[in-house]
Amino acid sequence: MGEKKINFWKIIKGIKRQSIRMQQRLIVYWCVVILTLFLVTVLLLSILGVLPGMDFKVREMLSAQQKNTLSTMTEQTDIMMARSISLSEDITKELNQCLTANGKTFSDLNDNPQLIMDLEAALYPSLKSALDVKYCSGVFVVLDATVNTKTEYADTSRMGIYLRLSDLKAVNTSKQHVVFFRGNADIARAEQVQLHNRWNLEFDTSALSGYEQIMQFDGNRLVESCLWTDRLELSDTWEDVQLLYVPVLDSTGKVRGLCGMEMSNLYFRLSYPMVEGSCGNIVTVLAPVDKKGNIYLDKAMFGDTKETYLSPSGTMTVKKGKYYNTYSTAFGNYIGRHELLGLKSCNGMPLAVLTLISEANYEKLTADNRRDWIIGTLLFLILLLVVSVGMSHRFVKPILRSLKALQEDTLTDENLSGISEVDALVDFMQKKRNTEKLENGGIPPNIEEMLKAFALRVETLTPSERMVLQYYVDGYTIQEIASLLYISIGTARKHNTNMNRKLGITVREELMLYIELFRKCDQLDKLTYSRTE
Repeated sequence: MGEKKINFWKIIKGIKRQSIRMQQRLIVYWCVVILTLFLVTVLLLSILGVLPGMDFKVREMLSAQQKNTLSTMTEQTDIMMARSISLSEDITKELNQCLTANGKTFSDLNDNPQLIMDLEAALYPSLKSALDVKYCSGVFVVLDATVNTKTEYADTSRMGIYLRLSDLKAVNTSKQHVVFFRGNADIARAEQVQLHNRWNLEFDTSALSGYEQIMQFDGNRLVESCLWTDRLELSDTWEDVQLLYVPVLDSTGKVRGLCGMEMSNLYFRLSYPMVEGSCGNIVTVLAPVDKKGNIYLDKAMFGDTKETYLSPSGTMTVKKGKYYNTYSTAFGNYIGRHELLGLKSCNGMPLAVLTLISEANYEKLTADNRRDWIIGTLLFLILLLVVSVGMSHRFVKPILRSLKALQEDTLTDENLSGISEVDALVDFMQKKRNTEKLENGGIPPNIEEMLKAFALRVETLTPSERMVLQYYVDGYTIQEIASLLYISIGTARKHNTNMNRKLGITVREELMLYIELFRKCDQLDKLTYSRTE
């Protein structure tokens, strides 16, 4: 075991002693720097809540949408209450004027169809004016009187008028189609208003949750009496509505009925369409909440719920989270936020505005976002590594060129790397090599350069001129060269002149000095090369 351990450490030490190329070291260095910066960036982005989960982003999106929805709904409910209070005051005025003009009291309305019709005709303009203000899908007034106290349903049948908007396609648009849902048909014909296909003469108060509660109001300020119903089914129709009640008082301050406005579920859905967000479609819900935080969907109003599978039934439980709440139903889970409105409801539970996203859709979008982020991150990292390799190669290339030129003894200014530290090192090594050459009998660099240049000029000579040079190397004079070549002395001198011009010399002594220098440097073969050409 000990022997294996010793061998292992020997291997490690051997690896450490192995030399690594400069480019490899530089690539490793750049990779480490890039990875470090990359990890630091990812860490900072994660701390800021940007990556990779979308919790922070969802919280900001939900908060913004919740703020906008709450502002819009607060404005709508405030206007509805203000208009309903104003309507109640107008009805009180018309009620007193009608009874006074006919010399009647409120109790005289029972079993008096003509007086009831006269009163409803007087109330119609106020109701129509309130409906024209928009922000609702209907207006109504119910008074505690009936045309026939002897019918089977006389205890719950009450006089009044109910005007509704039909064929809704958009909210707050002009020229909406108005229908007559409750009231005397003669008034509808006189005002040229179409009767609803489920028209009835009077209201069934048993279907108006909170009716008895309003009738017991004993306060002085109408603003304190505004009550909202839960979502309820409108009698004899397929529609669900939410009603706002305000008591109607007579001149003595006694409650004689109620009036208010309707917000149908269709109108609510058109008012609060589904919002397409980056994390899924956002749904708006107005629902009562009990003290335990349970939300009653069967009593709630829903905005557009397309593709969210949110059903208006059952109870929704809430689990609070750091960034958002989780809302659970029998049909699925949702994430979002909710906030209470300052509204009084008939059941005593406060109403809350909910902004919701399907958890299933959110998780799918989160998974897609995480996948895209990972792919993008990997591609970015690969790009950084490619750039690091390219930068390393570009940095090392001139250094390797200088070192290669130094090895091949062909170093010139053009081969320098351009990096002062590296060039200083190469220059030092070059000088050291030249010094060692001189100490070992080598040729000084300047002499070697001079011989190389002369040898190159020799290559430019013609064959005849090369023969003349060869005989000079062998020690012959110009007269002897003419005889050996079987040419005249003039021709020999002409070859000699051309040769001197090409070699850059002027006198024979200078030529002989070069020949002697080549001989001493043992490079005479460079002058005699291609002698037989």
